[in-house]
Amino acid sequence: MISARLARLSFIALALVCFSLSTLAQDTPDAAAADATATDTPATQAPEAKNGLDPALVGLPALPGQDASAEDIDKTLKRIDDRIAEVKDEDAPPPSTNQDEGPAPDPRLEPLRDLRLSLQRRATLLSRHQELQRSLTELQASQEALQQKGLPEKPPYPIAEIDRLYSEHRLARHAAEAAERALEIARQQTEAATKEIETQEQERRRARSQLEQAAPESDKLQLERRLEAARLGVLASRQRLATAQRTLEVAHLEAKVDRQRSDLLSAKIARMKDQVSFTKQMLDERLAELNAHATQIRQRIDALTRTGNQAESALFDARQRLERNQDEARAQFLTEAVAASEAELASSRKGIGYLRHALTSIASERTLWERRYRLYQEDEAASLVNWLKETTDLADNIEAETRYLQDELATLRSMQLALTQRLGDSGLADDLRTALKRRLAALDAQEKRAEELLGVEDQVSALADRFKDELDPLVSRRTLSQRLDDAENWVSSWWNRELFVFQDQGFYLRDIVTGGTVFLLVILAVSLLKRLLSRTVLPRLVSASNGEKRAPRALVLALVRNTSQLFVVIIAFYASMAVSGLLPGRLQDWLWTILVVVFWLQIGIWASAGAVDYLNRQRSRRERQDPSAVSGYGLILFFIRVGIWSIVLISVLTHFHYPITGLIGALGVGGIAVAFAVQNILADIFSSMAIILDKPFRVGDFVVTGSTLGVVEQIGVKTTRIRSLSGEQVTMSNTELLNSRIHNYKRMEERRVVFRLGVVYQTEPDLLERIPGMIERIIRDQAHTRFDRAHFFEYGDFALLFEIVYYVQGPDYNRYMDIQQAINLAINRRFREEGIEFAYPTQELILRHAGPQPGSADTGNA
Repeated sequence: MISARLARLSFIALALVCFSLSTLAQDTPDAAAADATATDTPATQAPEAKNGLDPALVGLPALPGQDASAEDIDKTLKRIDDRIAEVKDEDAPPPSTNQDEGPAPDPRLEPLRDLRLSLQRRATLLSRHQELQRSLTELQASQEALQQKGLPEKPPYPIAEIDRLYSEHRLARHAAEAAERALEIARQQTEAATKEIETQEQERRRARSQLEQAAPESDKLQLERRLEAARLGVLASRQRLATAQRTLEVAHLEAKVDRQRSDLLSAKIARMKDQVSFTKQMLDERLAELNAHATQIRQRIDALTRTGNQAESALFDARQRLERNQDEARAQFLTEAVAASEAELASSRKGIGYLRHALTSIASERTLWERRYRLYQEDEAASLVNWLKETTDLADNIEAETRYLQDELATLRSMQLALTQRLGDSGLADDLRTALKRRLAALDAQEKRAEELLGVEDQVSALADRFKDELDPLVSRRTLSQRLDDAENWVSSWWNRELFVFQDQGFYLRDIVTGGTVFLLVILAVSLLKRLLSRTVLPRLVSASNGEKRAPRALVLALVRNTSQLFVVIIAFYASMAVSGLLPGRLQDWLWTILVVVFWLQIGIWASAGAVDYLNRQRSRRERQDPSAVSGYGLILFFIRVGIWSIVLISVLTHFHYPITGLIGALGVGGIAVAFAVQNILADIFSSMAIILDKPFRVGDFVVTGSTLGVVEQIGVKTTRIRSLSGEQVTMSNTELLNSRIHNYKRMEERRVVFRLGVVYQTEPDLLERIPGMIERIIRDQAHTRFDRAHFFEYGDFALLFEIVYYVQGPDYNRYMDIQQAINLAINRRFREEGIEFAYPTQELILRHAGPQPGSADTGNA
């Protein structure tokens, strides 16, 4: 509520202020002047009078509108001139004014001049608009006449005429492009003029407010003049907007005229180009002109060479004088003299470069003219496709060189501008001014020669464009056979192109392509071979039965998995270089040496990998049966690898023609010395080989050797470890082990058991006869036994002895003891049942006398 009430009060206060200002404005001289001149203002200016923009307020009649004629503009310009004169008279100082200080300039003069300038530009644009309109009408009429009646000249048309039309058409096309850019600039000027009107209107309102609020004692005349100047500024800005709009219209019309002219020239060229006459005489005349121009350029090159030599001598003298100079006052002059001599020398040298480039361009132009003549003569041997490509390349090169020349010209003009500004200094010394003028003259000469080269380049570029336009339709209309011939010629020139030179040997594109193709084919062939081996051959070898094709499978695996990529790349590179002929003699020898070394290394890798695979498969197959094979195969693999790489090393040294015989002899003597030094170790190593190959025992066998008995735990390179029955580990050298007698109980298939038992002498004979049968039945009742025999062996000292032989099936000692215990218990039990007594050691003393004595008795067993 409070904010709404404050808003209403603010609006009422603002309305009261505006009403007061309007009341005061009616009493100001500005309003009085408006009323005084209202009767002289035409009725058409009433809207401007309401806005305070009546030209009568600034002492001018009505300004010309958008459609005003040249006469109206001229009349207004005369009135503006009169008004300027009046303002100057009003601003003339009185006789008593101090002439030294001078009066301040009238602020109305500048906007009056701006207004006059805008009207002058409008008059010029009006004339230009009328000229363009007439040109457009004439061009349209010519276009209609060309369509209805054709060309006024009768065919055939000389080549010079169509070239002239081509040049005009090129200029018209460039003019149309420039008109499009001018059109964009005119749009920007129109927008800027619109914004300027707003700025001038603000200035006018600000000046009017200052006049209305001026104090009585202030200088109101000056304020009135400032207000009039602001009004003139508004009028001038509006005239500038009208001028910008007229400029935009003229730009539109210029673009339209240029496009119409380009279309007309295109139509004329289209009607002429099929009936052009190009005779040998025309060609000779054109070539004679080019030769004369080239001769003139050569003469200028000779003259410039002499001038350059003189400039170089002058530069040397100027530098000598500068180095010997001791006077600081002349140092600046001598420095500028050196710079002037350097500029003259650079101008001469650059000029020679420009002229030589012009000679090259003239030679290219001569070639284009000769080819055009052959083209118009319908030469069957003409290679149109190659001509089109070469002409396109020439046009591109000329475009790049033109940009470079334009950049050089921009740099030269910047330097010329800087020198011109320095020459504008009135306090410059005469000798310094002379040096600067010399330098500026050298830059001017260089600029002139660069512009001359630009003209030659532009002429050649135009000729190249015309030749391209003539070739394009012919190339597109050629028959298939002609296109094939052109393609063959183009491929032949491309195929036999020399790319670069290395060590005085040319490298051609055909060699590079051939080498690259062979390189890729070798890589592809190796990849396909590896894939064939891994997908076709290897599965068949793997599916074979155990024990068959192990060696071929190991070889295939080595080829597939262990073929070095470096080896393949080197082979491919050597093959590509050898086939393409890119290798010079010495480089080929080096590459062949590298290939041989890499080849033998690859053979070593293959052989080592094949041996490893083969032995690993053998070891894995027999490892479950023989745990000692792990260490045994490892030692064998070590010796095999040493042998393989020794062969590889000897082969490589043989390739390098190294004296292998001496090396082998030296190694033999050295080997003998080493053998004597480490004979014990070597003896153990060879003993380990004997153990591995002969296999007198294996890991896990129970052996007895000398006083040692136990289970074999490990067979090493030098020693064998045995776990004795008492628990300790006994380590024996392999040599000592093989030199002793070894009892291997692990390999015992049946254990032969022989034992004896005795019975007392008092045993009855029939029981003695039954004892072998009893024992045979007891032994046969035991499992894992085979009975051999049981006999009454002999009469012992204290017992009748029986010898029993049987076999325990298996080498297990615990089983043997279990069976023997069972047999002993069974014999004991059976003998007790039969009443047979076991004999035990006793002695019996028997005394014998000659006869019996009275009172004595016989002595029995003691």
